[in-house]
Amino acid sequence: MTKSYNVGSFAIGLVLLAFAVLTFLPFYYVVLTSISDPLLVREGQLLLWPKGFDLTAYQIILHNDRFVTSFINTINRTFLGITTNLALQLSFAYALSKRYLPGQKLFMLYIIITMLFNGGIIPTYLIVKGTGLIDTIWALVIPSAISTWNVILLKSFFENVPASLEESAKIDGANDWTIFYRIYLPLSTASVATIGLFVAVHHWNTYMDAVVYINSTKLQVLQIFLRDMVVQLEMAAVLGDVGTLDNTSSLSVRTASIFLVALPVIIVYPFIQRYFVKGVMLGAVKG
Repeated sequence: MTKSYNVGSFAIGLVLLAFAVLTFLPFYYVVLTSISDPLLVREGQLLLWPKGFDLTAYQIILHNDRFVTSFINTINRTFLGITTNLALQLSFAYALSKRYLPGQKLFMLYIIITMLFNGGIIPTYLIVKGTGLIDTIWALVIPSAISTWNVILLKSFFENVPASLEESAKIDGANDWTIFYRIYLPLSTASVATIGLFVAVHHWNTYMDAVVYINSTKLQVLQIFLRDMVVQLEMAAVLGDVGTLDNTSSLSVRTASIFLVALPVIIVYPFIQRYFVKGVMLGAVKG
């Protein structure tokens, strides 16, 4: 039995290792291409190791005013998104976790329905336009401020907090806001960090809402910049009009852009990783 178990574990480990390598290879290729000699990149001579070392592609990107503006816009959007989403979702989940809340089951049914049905792009656009949010940073924050899945996850966690803590606090004269901030939030650090990571990645990577709601180039985010750069470089390669890319490769510039866009998430994730599994399990397991 032990030998069979070890063989099975070894086989599972090999499969997981293969998946990890396959997942890592595209990102490795992006980094490899962005720092290699552009001439060798154009000739397609890259294998598993960088050939030459050249940061011209990064210089082109970092000296691009649109990239800098888009980067700042994305940081602003992510910060506002995290603040708004967590404030609304945490307070909503806390209220739903209380069985004495009038109409609690009705509220739960209401939010579950939104997981199954939505108004669609056009009705949502009309609402955003009617509220005057078009071409503002809030058009990227408010429409997605409540995630039903996140609310249910947080609600499940709050329900697992011992009721005796709340009862003791109420005996000492604490109200619901004090109990929420002084008891529930300190106990839910892992879940808040996990949901915060979900929200941050969503706002950092989301593309479609910026396409629909933002018209001004001054408010465009990184994903739009990346899309425009890829299209422009592809057209330049087709038409032979390389312009400022005479000494580098359009593929190098594209991969450098992709790496710079992903870099902030890569930097932040290791600091939150220790909360990730714990936060999801605490919110998902009841009992």
